[in-house]
Amino acid sequence: MKIGITASIIASAVLIAKYYTDSHIELAPPVSMPTLKALPRTQAALVYFEHEPDPNRYEDQQLQLRLERRTDNRLYLVDDSKPEQGRTVYYTLNGSVNQVDARQLTQQPLLPNRWIHLVKYVTEVSNVNSESWLTSALNVAAGQAKFAAAYEAIFWVRDSLQKTTSKLTYTQPLWPNNGAVGDSKIFKQTPAFTLLNKKYGSESLPLDEPVENLKKVSWNVSPGKFRLLYAGEVDGLIKHIKPQHKRGITRFDSKQLDQAADWLAKSNSSDIFSVDFEPGNPEDGWYWDMSDPNFGKTMYELSDRIYKRHGKLFYSWMGDATTFEFKGKTFTLDGYANDNWSAGKKNIDDYLAIHQDTKSIQNVKVPYPSILMTGFGYTSSTVNTNDTNDQPAQVWKSPVNWYLRTLDMLNLQTLVVPQNIKFLNFIWPYEDKPVDARRSYTRRFRVGNGTKGYVRQLDNRVMYPMNLVRDAVFVHLCNPRVFYTNYWIFGQSYNPYQALRYSKINGTVSCESTKLNGYFVYEYEGPDQPACPSVSEDYMGKDALGVAAMVQAHELFAKYQYILDGTQTRESYGLTYQRSAQGTQKAVWQNDTGEFARAFKHNQPWLQVWKNPKTGRRLLLFQDNFAEAFEPVSFSTTINGKKIQRIAQGNALYVEEIAP
Repeated sequence: MKIGITASIIASAVLIAKYYTDSHIELAPPVSMPTLKALPRTQAALVYFEHEPDPNRYEDQQLQLRLERRTDNRLYLVDDSKPEQGRTVYYTLNGSVNQVDARQLTQQPLLPNRWIHLVKYVTEVSNVNSESWLTSALNVAAGQAKFAAAYEAIFWVRDSLQKTTSKLTYTQPLWPNNGAVGDSKIFKQTPAFTLLNKKYGSESLPLDEPVENLKKVSWNVSPGKFRLLYAGEVDGLIKHIKPQHKRGITRFDSKQLDQAADWLAKSNSSDIFSVDFEPGNPEDGWYWDMSDPNFGKTMYELSDRIYKRHGKLFYSWMGDATTFEFKGKTFTLDGYANDNWSAGKKNIDDYLAIHQDTKSIQNVKVPYPSILMTGFGYTSSTVNTNDTNDQPAQVWKSPVNWYLRTLDMLNLQTLVVPQNIKFLNFIWPYEDKPVDARRSYTRRFRVGNGTKGYVRQLDNRVMYPMNLVRDAVFVHLCNPRVFYTNYWIFGQSYNPYQALRYSKINGTVSCESTKLNGYFVYEYEGPDQPACPSVSEDYMGKDALGVAAMVQAHELFAKYQYILDGTQTRESYGLTYQRSAQGTQKAVWQNDTGEFARAFKHNQPWLQVWKNPKTGRRLLLFQDNFAEAFEPVSFSTTINGKKIQRIAQGNALYVEEIAP
């Protein structure tokens, strides 16, 4: 089975190239191809996810997307919104940007019946790479932040002329119209599959979904599923131990730590759990004092006791990270929160050096004896530019920064952490940093139940593209150390009326928002005054797509479990590649684990192979994160003496079994 196109390699226009002694081909920058003429009739439509725009609303005017069918009979995306003086526009589509100039929409044709995620980022700064810090009030004086706005749209293309549909290797339900979606149908439409050595799920459950549908796709519904404990549980622990003189967890003696381990393990049914202590009363901070120099040592000992006494895996949500020394420098691996290679006065070459010389890794210290958290989320996908602040204005690498960085972190953890430690992949695919990261106000829809108006989500974080969420989860699953994938909490109701729980209704803070000092998520406007929802559950909303992407990744993984059975070993091979508007290039390569960092540094694809030592079967993974979505990318590699030539589809992950 394959993701992508597996026809013979097609010819592409070769640009002027210069050859060097290392046989690497350095190309002139990609050039714009002449735009084909539009045909008078498009005979196709964009079908949005919960986007029913108000023509009189400023935010909705900033996305005037339409399709053009051109003389090659293919469909292209056009934005008719008017440019604003003094403001720069950047576009990303499925996590890719226009190779010639990221300030323009892609000129690659779109494929019908595919989920598409678009972000239009508008700012007063002229270069998003070097000046985006000026858009945050955290970095400049009050009132001096430059304008910036994010406009997000999720859609698929309905092509009335399409006769046949190319089949995907995972299930992708399509919503029928631009209104509220509610149920994405991912649990209903995905065929049954059974996972043999992996588990996944969330603390949340879609309560409107029959549990049999969840079990059908191996969603973990058992009492032992992962769980986060919060301040309430820590309060219960302190009341149970009854320490004297405000001597909290970091000051417990050995007997008290044993008691704490027993109480925490027995107080919940989870086999894997973590504590996220954020006390409502600051005076209770001594309960679980993360500022205490003894905190890291205490958490290690507590985790060790819980595992040895109860067989359960525990870690603190906030705490120490894996550290090690390499040639006189100390490195800290902060998991999903480590936004870029430039953190801690490092650079990408520092990390590549580690991959190239693993024998020089010394003094590894792990925060827990049996489990570590990997994963992704929270990091900005629009202004995460510390690794690219020297790039020109037409370049925008931030949309792919989080993706390649989290996969490089996975490789680094695998390199340095003892083999007995398991990895939990924790994900929440939304931009949440910096704190004043721009929200997208373009999500607007009716909530039903007889109401006559619309809700607009104002606290609407930009989502990671669903295709990259699926790909990132799948790449994690290929690593035998990853045993569990957990999606953070989401709204458990398919009913869009539940969006009113945290809302402002016709200008008045209403329902549950009245208990939160006026904080609200949605704004309802209409000629009526709807009642507050009677059900105490939140609307699932965009999480329906994030959760679906996670299900898709596991559906795909299940097809290759006979290779990825936990014994697989990783291999590395060199490759050449060719994008649609460039000549053939030889990727910079070394036989190490630095393929993701190297891809980011050199704007090139990466390739990874997993081999089952018992059968000799291999799984080939290839991805060009710097290709535009849907453009053909040919690549060639030699594995076990066999030359392989394939064509991948844009920046999508290509997966293929290679027989021995």
